[in-house]
Amino acid sequence: MVRQTMTLMIAFVLIGLGTIALPRSADAAPADGKKQIVFVHGKASHGYGGHAYGPAFRMLARMLNESVPAVNAVVIQDDQDLAAMETADAIVLGSDGGRLVKSLGDRLEPLMDKGVGLACIHYTVDPTDPKAVKRLIDWIGGSYERHWSVNPHWEAEFKSFPDHPASRGLKPFKSHDEWYYHMRFAEDMKGVTPILSAVPPEATRQRPDGPHSGNPTVRARSGMAEVVGWVYERPGGGRGFGFTGMHTHWNWAQDSFRKSVLNAIVWIAGADVPAEGVPSKTPTLEELEADLGMPRPGNFNAEAVRAQIEGMNP
Repeated sequence: MVRQTMTLMIAFVLIGLGTIALPRSADAAPADGKKQIVFVHGKASHGYGGHAYGPAFRMLARMLNESVPAVNAVVIQDDQDLAAMETADAIVLGSDGGRLVKSLGDRLEPLMDKGVGLACIHYTVDPTDPKAVKRLIDWIGGSYERHWSVNPHWEAEFKSFPDHPASRGLKPFKSHDEWYYHMRFAEDMKGVTPILSAVPPEATRQRPDGPHSGNPTVRARSGMAEVVGWVYERPGGGRGFGFTGMHTHWNWAQDSFRKSVLNAIVWIAGADVPAEGVPSKTPTLEELEADLGMPRPGNFNAEAVRAQIEGMNP
């Protein structure tokens, strides 16, 4: 009895000194020590393989779990229980019109203040209303702003990359996508590191004025490189990632396109990016379609898409 009493007394002292680990609270890191990455997506749109956030996120999560032992990635549709966000190290959002930035904004704000990483993919970066645009700039360093940014389809050629963990293993590549550009970034680009930059074709600058099509400032930037993928370090702690491509599901077959996103997601979660970037196998057309989880429409030209995919990694 005396020995038990002494043991308890010592234990209480050690706990007070912080040398014994107490049971983890609900919001503590998981026992395995892995960085938790939570993908949240809305429904697909724009036809077969268009704006396919869920299929893309399932593929990316699978690749991360297979190749990066330090992370654990899960995928949730936005109409499901989102409690996993509360213990995430990084959250990746995919939705049209930046809907999740708006609908989850009040829930995300305290997580961003705690330093949780945030990535926004394609149309997610266009949350439309001023409050959501400001939040996105604060959280990931940039946002689409209507009547300032533009959203043409064009082939971007990425020739060089910065010295940053998110750029590891990237090789020069070309990709035809709906690359939004002329984003509204944090003042003086402070904390922002462009990862993917390219010079758009002049025709994309000459479209008429409109919320997405063009404006005088864009037209005045003739010949200048535009940032379409970037990472961000928040002044108060925490990391962000913005990626304007991914209109078309088939572009995930481009190895550096895919690696740039995998790398950045690992980085915003606070895990180490491998020296050559996150490895992943180039998906085939059939594998990309399997993630879509729907039958091919009758007008789908599989052979044309297959040829497109085969030409992505010369």
